Amino acid sequence: MVLCPGVIRPAAADDLAAPSAVNGLSATLSEVNGLRVRYYEAGSGEPLILLHGGRLTVFNSANMWARNVAGLSKDFHVFALDRYGYGMTGAYPDDNFTFEREVEFLRDFIDAKKFTRVHIAGNSSGAAVALLFALAHPERVATLTLVAVGPHTPPLHSKGLIMREACNNIADAQAAWSCWMQAMTYRSDTAFDAAFFAASEYMKSLPAWQEIEPRKVKGIPQSGDEYWGPHLARIRDEGVPDLPILLVCGEHDNLDWDAADRSPQMKGCLSLFGTLGAKNDKVKLVAYNQAGHFPYREQAEQFNSDLVGFVRFWASR
Repeated sequence: MVLCPGVIRPAAADDLAAPSAVNGLSATLSEVNGLRVRYYEAGSGEPLILLHGGRLTVFNSANMWARNVAGLSKDFHVFALDRYGYGMTGAYPDDNFTFEREVEFLRDFIDAKKFTRVHIAGNSSGAAVALLFALAHPERVATLTLVAVGPHTPPLHSKGLIMREACNNIADAQAAWSCWMQAMTYRSDTAFDAAFFAASEYMKSLPAWQEIEPRKVKGIPQSGDEYWGPHLARIRDEGVPDLPILLVCGEHDNLDWDAADRSPQMKGCLSLFGTLGAKNDKVKLVAYNQAGHFPYREQAEQFNSDLVGFVRFWASR
């Protein structure tokens, strides 16, 4: 499906954005090419796009970045998006939920805002979308920040990682997701609060989300091979675009792991660092101690400082 160049306008007036917002932020509802998009916007300066994670889980939204928006808005014009088919952002009726469709959606949003180049930061599968966008449109990306790039990061010395089953016996999907979010953090008591989960519960109750959910669960490819297979092979052969890339990992990221391994995702993180940096000397790795799969939430001020410092360094070159 070929999408037309981006056109953005306010969505129909309603009060749906307010109950979905957290951390004192106000969400914006707009339309891009006939598709409703929800996002947080704050600050001025160069544009910074924030992409949340979540692939097979369908509850994630821009709220994942809510702890970072205000701080980053001191240096950037920040846009934290509900990704294509997540939160309160819609989806086209063709049941295409591939990473490639998400790249098209992101391109249309950036075109609609009339930005020539943007900084992009993504977490987990959102980082996969960010990297794919940079591969497809390197001229549109000023810097790239990749945070905890998901379960299919290639391990260094493992034949395969096993998924933890701590929350798999919970029947209710929302409760299971809440369990998983807390299990994937180092300090589960502070990483997420009741307001965060209440906002997700609200968005899940909306008719638009109820219509998208079964299509999305059916339409999302079940394997990360679509990304980590051909695209990593391409990166190994050709390298990544010559742009600054900040790779951020949590030392206690336990998204996938070997049963006796304390920090298996660090193996994948180091492997990806080697792959990205083999032909690009602008790649930097930052590892956060006492942080899990969401280091940007778990240590928000430190993450904001690292991202701003990284961008400033390369802006001065």
